[in-house]
Amino acid sequence: MKGFFLLVFPLVACLYSCSSSKFVPEGQHVLSSVELTSDDDKLIDASSLRNYVRQEPNARWFNLVKVPLGLYCISGRDSTKGINRFFRRIGEPPVLYDSTLAHYSRNNLTMALNNRGFLRAKTDVKVKEKNKKIKLKYTLRPGQLYHIRTISYAIDDAGIARLLAQNENKSLLRIKMPCDANILDQERDRIVALLHRNGYYNFLKNYIRYDIDSLQGPDRLNLKLKIEGKTISKDSSLVYTQYRIRNILVDVNLENETSALCDSMDYMGLKLRYYGKRQIRPSVIHSQIQFIPHRLYNEDNLQATYRNFSNLQALRYAVIRMEPADSGRLDCHITLQANKVNAISSEIEGTNTSGDMGIAASVSFANRNLFRGSETWTTKLRGAFEAISGLEGYNDQDFFEISAETHLSFPRIIFPFLKEERRRHLSGSSELSLLYNSQNRPEFHRRVLTGAWSYRRQSLSGRVQQKVDAVSVNYVFMPWISSTFKREYLDSISDRSAIIRYSYENLFIVNSSYSYTYNSAGSAANGSLYQKNAYQVHFNIESAGNLLYLIANAAGTRRNDDGNRTLFNIAFAQYVKFDFDYARSFLLNSRNSFAVHTAFGLALPYGNATVIPFEKRYFAGGPNSVRGWSVRELGPGSYTGKDGKVDFINQTGNLKLLFNVEWRSYLFWKLHGALFIDAGNIWNTRNYADQAGGQFRFDSFYKQIAASYGFGLRLNLDFFILRLDWGMKAVNPAYQSGKRHFPIINPNIGRDLTFHFAVGLPF
Repeated sequence: MKGFFLLVFPLVACLYSCSSSKFVPEGQHVLSSVELTSDDDKLIDASSLRNYVRQEPNARWFNLVKVPLGLYCISGRDSTKGINRFFRRIGEPPVLYDSTLAHYSRNNLTMALNNRGFLRAKTDVKVKEKNKKIKLKYTLRPGQLYHIRTISYAIDDAGIARLLAQNENKSLLRIKMPCDANILDQERDRIVALLHRNGYYNFLKNYIRYDIDSLQGPDRLNLKLKIEGKTISKDSSLVYTQYRIRNILVDVNLENETSALCDSMDYMGLKLRYYGKRQIRPSVIHSQIQFIPHRLYNEDNLQATYRNFSNLQALRYAVIRMEPADSGRLDCHITLQANKVNAISSEIEGTNTSGDMGIAASVSFANRNLFRGSETWTTKLRGAFEAISGLEGYNDQDFFEISAETHLSFPRIIFPFLKEERRRHLSGSSELSLLYNSQNRPEFHRRVLTGAWSYRRQSLSGRVQQKVDAVSVNYVFMPWISSTFKREYLDSISDRSAIIRYSYENLFIVNSSYSYTYNSAGSAANGSLYQKNAYQVHFNIESAGNLLYLIANAAGTRRNDDGNRTLFNIAFAQYVKFDFDYARSFLLNSRNSFAVHTAFGLALPYGNATVIPFEKRYFAGGPNSVRGWSVRELGPGSYTGKDGKVDFINQTGNLKLLFNVEWRSYLFWKLHGALFIDAGNIWNTRNYADQAGGQFRFDSFYKQIAASYGFGLRLNLDFFILRLDWGMKAVNPAYQSGKRHFPIINPNIGRDLTFHFAVGLPF
């Protein structure tokens, strides 16, 4: 650790010592800092208006050090030299103070205060100059907040007035609310969306205006909402026309005007024209279109139709045009372009499992239109090899894995007795999947056969995702177990060996599960919270063995030596499992964000089982857990393994607690950095004699929470992120007291540092 500081300190000192003055023209100044404050913090949070400042000083890594400026200043004046160009490319030139931008910033801040209801607000700017550097300070003076006393309406169409009255309970306008321009604008958007859902195709947002009378004082504003489409529009006869759908015309593979028409038909209200081979069945196209002839135009149906077509892998794109046909009727023109049907891909990857190096390769085949209904069939073959070190008493020291998986996805919900009308509005997908996995380790050979039928749904906004595994069948088969492994770890009668033994027996797992994910950023997040002000909540509940238990009891099947019911002489698992995960990201500025994450998991066996299957148990440590430990090195509780490698593999539990915080900062190019703190552990809810300290107890579990801290680098390649993390142990529950319990007091890199390489963010 001392060597680390001896390396970093001179580098930081060098960056600070490099002056930026040589890059500052005569008569100009470097913008050193910008401070934003308010003379009344109770009324307004100044930091919430930071985006209105037009000019910011040079960026700081983690809001602390201006490393990019320092790197730029290392370069010399001669831009023809490669080394100078390199430092300038990864660095950042000095930000020169611009008085015009400062003036714009003051006006922007004042306007932002006005929009929040501070109609008499002002912003002061103080400029402090010293040694060719300038410090800016903006002081917000919001004054009194104005409130609305009365709300009235002036609408020049009786039909719209009735529609708004029917939906008055959804209005955002309230008596005594602040006169916030943002809320007033949201109310305009709400009204436009309401009208567009009810046939008013030509209605525009600028037809809605507000009159505000503020002469009677800040708490006596009179607000009038006016809809004046007939006055504003050039063609007042069409402004308030309620349109209905007339014809729906669909062109498939129409590339240009010279494309040859191969087939045309009328199908359930659609006019279909195929230019080329009929790749998609008419029934599939019909099921994706939410418009129905003779019904009112609804913009939600337009967005839902776009979403449905975008989910069809057989299509490259879809274009929808609405064209007024005659008085009160619209024609819907849809153009669909088919995608390439078949695709083949391959991957080669290196693996590193706690220092054991390996290689894996896979090849995949996909057919995006198997039955001409955009059914996607994917098949993947994968092989892996890993050289295992540290095992004694085994003939073989290598790990081989071969797997084959196939998935057949249908772009619709397939469920018996589901009516066609209901199916049209129940968007989602159904998937049948099969997987075979063969693992040959020095200790044992393992075969896993899995089959599942599942459903997936996503809301129109992309915020909500749901998955239902209606049924998932797993068969675990152990064709061979090493005599050494069996003698040392499976033949014992101890409780701990019972856990291990259960994990290496033939087993049926028949389960169902439901998972729910909410991401506040919606589709824009693309499943990630990186550099966003957003949060995500995920929970999953899973149950296994209930149906098999009923069947086994009814059939009176025999019990095995452990007293468990069997089917075909194979025991089956019975358990319930619950997982909860919450993550939130706070965007501090354009270069820095702060993220927090917490997770809880509990799996309980019952009925026909006393142990959770190995595949369903929790482990701690690794790149997505407490990063001061490698995978499965931590826990359960304060337990520490005494048998080397095998304990490392089997350090698992049925209860998990995890908490992470990260400060993420953009560095340069595509490189980002992170400072993190992790805390958590796993436990068993049952007491096992050979696993001292591994049981969860309310009066002592907090003493067994492990903690680590560290630094990470992220290479953001847009499509994915490569991640390097270095985690140091801070609190080690394997030791009850002393320096070993608190390695943060006496850090030792050789003992406490763990390196992780991963793809994607930890949360």
